[in-house]
Amino acid sequence: MNHQESEPVEWYIFENVAPESSVVAERALRLGPFTTGDECRSMLYSIQQIPRFSRGTLGVHKRRKRREKRIKAELPVHLRRSATGEVYQLAHTVDISTSGARLAGLTEHMELGEVLEIRCGSREATFQVVWAGSPGTAGHGQVGVECLTPEANIWELDASQQMDELAPPKEIAVARAVQSRLLPQELVQLQTLECSGHCIQARTVGGDYYDFLDMGSGSVGLVLADVAGKGMAAALLMANLQGSLCSEASIGSRDLPQVLASVNRHFYKHTESNRYATLFFARYDDATQALRYVNCGHNPPLLLHKAGVERLTATATVLGLFRHWEGSVAEAHMEAGDILCIYTDGITEATGKNGEEFGEACLLEVLRASRDLEAASIVQKVEQAVEQFRSGEQEDDLTIVIARAR
Repeated sequence: MNHQESEPVEWYIFENVAPESSVVAERALRLGPFTTGDECRSMLYSIQQIPRFSRGTLGVHKRRKRREKRIKAELPVHLRRSATGEVYQLAHTVDISTSGARLAGLTEHMELGEVLEIRCGSREATFQVVWAGSPGTAGHGQVGVECLTPEANIWELDASQQMDELAPPKEIAVARAVQSRLLPQELVQLQTLECSGHCIQARTVGGDYYDFLDMGSGSVGLVLADVAGKGMAAALLMANLQGSLCSEASIGSRDLPQVLASVNRHFYKHTESNRYATLFFARYDDATQALRYVNCGHNPPLLLHKAGVERLTATATVLGLFRHWEGSVAEAHMEAGDILCIYTDGITEATGKNGEEFGEACLLEVLRASRDLEAASIVQKVEQAVEQFRSGEQEDDLTIVIARAR
């Protein structure tokens, strides 16, 4: 058997792929990793459906899996042999990672391949013994275990943060450049509506996404989504969501629920079971100034009329969490001077000096004070207000879309 092929590998999407060589593989700039080749190719296909990537030089590459970063931590755990169902025995961790741990303090010998149920605090998961210390060695009484259900995350580690820390700066820079190109590069020009949006990520890359989609016949699709999680993992899921949404070739001629049901199927199929995204998708018609929308569990956007505020509440569940998705369409109307503000909770949950949140009330105050400005200026005013209010570092991605009727 070829030893090289038997080693674990990770899959990546590369931009400007160079000829295959071991040297190139070490220096190549990557977007990933993905756990399987099929997952990587599926993501690549989705990205290539986006017009600005269709003529690019994106490609799939694989490399040997890098050793995962381990964190020294002594956490008390209770473990039980799955085969015998014996009562839990006490042990503790020596170091931990997102996919496994090293355990010590065991009172019994563990066999290679043995399956254990391990509980840490209130969390529990299934592990398999992948190595064990031999009698007479310093490692006697210690075992290495690999988690068979890593999504359980019983150590409560932030996997996306670990990925960010492991990735070299050049690779992160390319990931950020690719992700920034997934955001709108130009605006759809309408007679009765001007739009602007901006995203400030808490890390180098993140899971917020907004877009302005040309849906033909004088209409625009306003999209804002918030993928659960942060960092590289959330950024990859955001690209998945964006690619599947933009790949709907007939998006201008289909009902919004049909479009989103198709997006949900793709997102559900190609993500882990605990991954999901909230999303707001509205179609604005230039001739009638009607706004038809589906809110998939997202923060209610604020529609600021001259006479008051209308909150565009949820009409459907989140995307990606359930195999079957259903949603309904609601409708609002915009008149000259009305302002639609779509935002992620990075704005309203920004924390001030006394622990209070920026909140909807402060957001409305800024919108009312800025309602006579252009859409891009309103975006800037909101971001400035949040920055002045916030105490400490930005903890969540911050994204806002402003649409102003004229």
